[in-house]
Amino acid sequence: MKRLSIGSLMLLWIIILMGQARPAETFRLVHSDRLFLNKTDTEQILELLGNVHFFYGKTEFKSDRALILDRQKIARLTGNVQVSNDTLALRADSLAYYRNSEQMNLGGRVNITERKPNGSERWFSSNFANYDRRNEKLTTWGNVQAFDLFENAFATCGYAFWDRKAGYAYMIENPKIRSGVTDTLFIEAQKIEYFDEDQKIMATFDVKVDSHDYKATSDFLLYFVEEEKAVFTGVPSFVSEFATAKAREFYLYFEERNLVRAELVDSCRVDFAEERDLPQTNWVLADYINLKFSNSNLDEFIAERGVSYYYEQEATGRRDYFLNEARGQYLEAKFGQDNKLEHIRMRQSINGVYKFRSKS
Repeated sequence: MKRLSIGSLMLLWIIILMGQARPAETFRLVHSDRLFLNKTDTEQILELLGNVHFFYGKTEFKSDRALILDRQKIARLTGNVQVSNDTLALRADSLAYYRNSEQMNLGGRVNITERKPNGSERWFSSNFANYDRRNEKLTTWGNVQAFDLFENAFATCGYAFWDRKAGYAYMIENPKIRSGVTDTLFIEAQKIEYFDEDQKIMATFDVKVDSHDYKATSDFLLYFVEEEKAVFTGVPSFVSEFATAKAREFYLYFEERNLVRAELVDSCRVDFAEERDLPQTNWVLADYINLKFSNSNLDEFIAERGVSYYYEQEATGRRDYFLNEARGQYLEAKFGQDNKLEHIRMRQSINGVYKFRSKS
């Protein structure tokens, strides 16, 4: 092996020509404190030390140290590695760039940020990553964290994949998403996917959703970010301070991430309390139930088709005892402050029992 210390402009020009076999990936050295060329029968090795800065085509590389294997088309960088490619910036402790396949393997304190001219920004951090530059696909694993500025969403998981061209990403290994400010919306599942075009989040298996208004579980969730709509299927359940609901399908509607309406479809059951935080001993069964909310309180609900319900009001200083158990095709209930029932109205094929007990 022959090791040459570079001090000649002519030799530097020869090194710059390394990689001319692929014009789009031409190597261009900007700076290095020290530079050595090692030549063997099978390889030319360029060693760069200190404030290393070079380009491969339009991709910019910076690091403390770099080793360029010209014939194998491999670049290995260590120490404060920085890579800039269009709107993507990559940082890591180490990086191996395979020029033929355009693969980048990153390790140690990996951080990858995308900033677009429209103001959108998202970033990933992890222990390890692979970036397929040709196909614009990013894979991260090991203590993965991610953030999307437009969606104001923060995520964690063990493994994540992002296809930049397709606008698709998924997370597995205990994925969790927090959307909005702290405690606004929290989602976890076995797998969570995101679709840029539809601005849609899809969560599958062991889905759990938690917010300051409610908790929900299901096998499957579709959350449409722009529409502020969530669809739960797979025997979903919904629990709040005043009600517990179950059905084949749930449709939740939000305004500024606050729950304003819920639709329950097929085999619906709602157990609700007479007042907030009291036992949920009252219930309604129906094929369809529509609930409306205001400031985290239940305003009203409407039940349709195959309706049956049970409501018992305990006697208080201002109210008489009241029990109503009935069946019909339509039920409407309205609630006042503190979720106290104001009135129940039922119609169509009514059959039931009404009991009153006066305090006098």
